[in-house]
Amino acid sequence: MSRYGNPMPPSAGDPNCGLCRAQFQERWSSLPEIQDHAEDGCPYCANLLEGLLYLIPDLEARFGEDATFRFERRREMSVYADPNGSLKASCPDETVKLQYRWFMVDEPQPYEPPGDTSAESSFTQANNWIQECLANHKLCGNDEPSALPTRVLDLGEAPTDKEGSDSEPEGIRLVESSPGQTGRYISLSHSWGGEHPITTTTATIDQHKAGIPIGNLPATFRDACHIARRLGIRYLWIDSLCIIQDSAADWELEASRMAAVYRNSWLTVYATASSSPSSGIFRGKQAVWIQADDPPDAETIDILFPEAAALRKNLRLSLRFATVHPDFSHYADPSKQQASLPLLARAWGYQERLLAPRVLHFGPQEVFWECMQTLDCDCGGVREASAQPKHMGAYASRDTTGQLPPKVSHYAALHEEAARALAGDGRGVHEPALTFSADRLPAFSGVAQEMVGALGMRYRAGQWEEVLPEALLFERTRVNDLPRLGIDDARPAPSWSWASVDDPVHFWIPLAGPPEWANPVVHAKVLEVRSVPAGKDERGQVKRNESWLMLSAEVVKAELCFSEDPYLVPNKPWTDIRVAAAEGIKGPRAGLQQLGKGSFMVRVGEFEPLWFVPDVQLCDDNGEWLWKGEDEICCARIMESQDNWFWLVLRRIDEDGPTYERIGAFQDYEPVLPMTDNRTSIKII
Repeated sequence: MSRYGNPMPPSAGDPNCGLCRAQFQERWSSLPEIQDHAEDGCPYCANLLEGLLYLIPDLEARFGEDATFRFERRREMSVYADPNGSLKASCPDETVKLQYRWFMVDEPQPYEPPGDTSAESSFTQANNWIQECLANHKLCGNDEPSALPTRVLDLGEAPTDKEGSDSEPEGIRLVESSPGQTGRYISLSHSWGGEHPITTTTATIDQHKAGIPIGNLPATFRDACHIARRLGIRYLWIDSLCIIQDSAADWELEASRMAAVYRNSWLTVYATASSSPSSGIFRGKQAVWIQADDPPDAETIDILFPEAAALRKNLRLSLRFATVHPDFSHYADPSKQQASLPLLARAWGYQERLLAPRVLHFGPQEVFWECMQTLDCDCGGVREASAQPKHMGAYASRDTTGQLPPKVSHYAALHEEAARALAGDGRGVHEPALTFSADRLPAFSGVAQEMVGALGMRYRAGQWEEVLPEALLFERTRVNDLPRLGIDDARPAPSWSWASVDDPVHFWIPLAGPPEWANPVVHAKVLEVRSVPAGKDERGQVKRNESWLMLSAEVVKAELCFSEDPYLVPNKPWTDIRVAAAEGIKGPRAGLQQLGKGSFMVRVGEFEPLWFVPDVQLCDDNGEWLWKGEDEICCARIMESQDNWFWLVLRRIDEDGPTYERIGAFQDYEPVLPMTDNRTSIKII
C-alpha cells in the first residue's frame, strides 16, 4: 500500500515525500530517491521523473545513476553528477538548471513559452512584434520595400498553407539585383564557428544562380529559409552565399556596403543560440508538461484512496530548462554569454545588431525581440520598453553613453549629432563607444560608415581624429588573462588604435562623459594622422606600417620591470626585465600574471615604478621572455585630469628615426614623475 494516501493541495505536495518537502526549503536529493518515491506512488515524483527523462534522456549516462538534484527556492533546481558517486574520475563539471511548477489541470495558467522556437506560438509572437514595430515605431522604419543588396537568395513564392512546411519549394537560387530594384528581404546573422559552409565562389556562382537544393544547405541556412517563408518574405541575404568568397575585390566591396545591407533589411534573423552553420537556428524539447502515469496497483489505490487517485489524474507538472536571457546592456560581457548565446560574443554579430532596424533572436528556449523602441522576449523577462523613451528626441539633451542598450545608444548618437548640427549647437562632438570588442576593424566598418556621415568626423583605423590624443588612453580590460598577442606578433591595426589590442578595452577618459571631464589639461598634440586602407573599404583593415600618428609630447626615458608578488607593499622586490633576461631569471608565470592589477611596472629615473597592463605579452605563460629589454622604452605624457596624469608606454622600433609603437598606458594617481617643457615629435605606428 502506498504511503502517499493522504494527498495535500498541489502547491504543497506530500509531506511524507522528500522531494515535495523541497518546495519549502533548499534540499538535496538523488535520482534513486526520486525513483523510489515515484515507484511508491507519489504522483509528484512520478511527474518529475517522467519530465526529467524527457528533457534529459541520457540522464544516467550523463550524470551517473546517482545523479544529484539540488532543489532551490522559487521552484528552481539544479542537476549535476555526484563528485564522489558512480562516475568518479570521469565526473563531468556540468550543471543543468531547471524550473518546475505543479498545478491542477483545471487551474488558470500563466503563459509559458512552448520550449520549441520553431513552434507556431513562437512565430505568432514574432509576427506580433513585427507588426507592432512596422505600424507604430517611427524610429525603426515602415513596411516599404528598400533597395536590394547586390545579390540575394530568391526563396520563391510564399507558401499558401499556414505552417509553410508541405508547400515550400525544394530549392532556392542566387539572383543579382538590377540597379534601383527594391524589395523586402531578411538578412541572416550567424556564426561560422570554424566551419566552411556552402559558399558562393567564382567557380560556383553560375551554379548557384541556376539553383541550390535545400538539402545542400547547412541546418542554420535551411532554418533561415523556413523562417523567411513563414514570415512571407521572398528574399534572404546570407553572407557566405551572397558575397563571392574567393574574390578579395568583391568581399571588400560588399563589406563596405554592410551598413546598407543590414540597415535596409526588413528584418534580421539572429541565430543567437547557434555556434555554427551546422547547429541550426531552432531549439526544441526545452519544456514539457507532464501528467503522471498510473502505477501498477492503480486500481487498488483508486478504491482505497479515491482522493489520491483524483490527485494523480488531475496533477500536472511544468518542467523546463531555466531560461537564459541575453544581456543587452551597454557594458555586457560577451564572454559570459559564449556558452549559451554564442553569437552575442561575435564582433561581426554585434555590428549587425546595431545596424539592423529589427532583430529577431532565436535563443535556446525562446525567441527575443530587439528594435529601436522595444526589448522583449516570449516570457517577458527582458522587457525594458517601459523604461525607454518612446521618441528619439528625448535623447538629444542627454548623454546616452552607458545608459542605454548598445543598439539604442548607437541610434541615439546618430540622432543627437544630427540634431545639434541642425540647431547650430557649438558643443563639441563625442566619440560613440565602439569598445565592445577589440576585433578586427572590418567588423565595425558598417557602424563607422554611419557615424562618419552623422558626425562629420575623420575616421582613422578605429579612432576619431577629432578626439585624439585623449582617445589614445585605453587599457586592456582582461587584466586577469594573458594578452593573446606577443610583443613581436603582427598586430591587426596600428598600435595607437584600440583595434590593435586583441582583447576588449576600455577608455580611461569618457569622451562623451560628464561635465567634470569636459576641460582636461591636454599636454600632447597630434600633428598628423595617416590611415591607409588595405583594400577598397576605407573603414576596414589598414596597412599598419603605412598608418601612423605624429605626436608632439613630453617624452621621458623609462625601464620596464616586474614583481613576482603584486600584493607586496610598496610593491617590492621588483626586477628590471633587462637584468632578469641577462641573468636567466624568468618572468612572472601565468598564475602570477593574473593576480590583482598585474605584475608589470614602468620605472622612470629613480622614482618608484608604477603598475601598467601591457597590450601584449612580454613573457609567455611559463615565464620565458619574449622581449629581453633590447629596445628603448619611453613614456609620453598625454594629459592630466582630476590630479591624475595619463601616460603612454612606447617601444622604439626604428633606430634611424623617432618611430615607436605603443605597448601600454598607465596612470600616475599621485603625480611623482618628472615634468619638462621639452617637447619632441615622435611617430607611432
